[in-house]
Amino acid sequence: MTTMPELWKPYSSEAERGCDAEVLILCGYGIDALVTLAGRPIPQWSREQDSLFPRSVPGGPPEHPQDRLSRWAAVYEREISLVHEARGRLVRGALVADAELRGAAYLAAQILAVALGVPPGQVDAAQVHALAACAADYRWPEVGEK
Repeated sequence: MTTMPELWKPYSSEAERGCDAEVLILCGYGIDALVTLAGRPIPQWSREQDSLFPRSVPGGPPEHPQDRLSRWAAVYEREISLVHEARGRLVRGALVADAELRGAAYLAAQILAVALGVPPGQVDAAQVHALAACAADYRWPEVGEK
């Protein structure tokens, strides 16, 4: 498990700061994709989207991934907002203090990993890009579907 960073500690280099900025942006991108999927009605999920997630969490009952993602988005709503806020300022070039960047990057990695059911250090760029591509794949309902 990833340990909580020492928020008070300034970055030792721009490269170190850049790594956390990259984590925040990448994980924020993945969080956006999951929030999109959480808000999509089950009949509008494609097979590919459905196959990205297990049918149940370990020890839990079978359920559609949208149900779990909806709960995840509700439970982590405030944290997701904080990640979006910090990421937005970062990409606009506004000031983001070292402590805030460290905390936001850590938080983003944690909440994305929880949603995916993997340890925080195991979320990778390819996985996030696949999520984002799947979330963007909107399927229009068939005639008669609601």
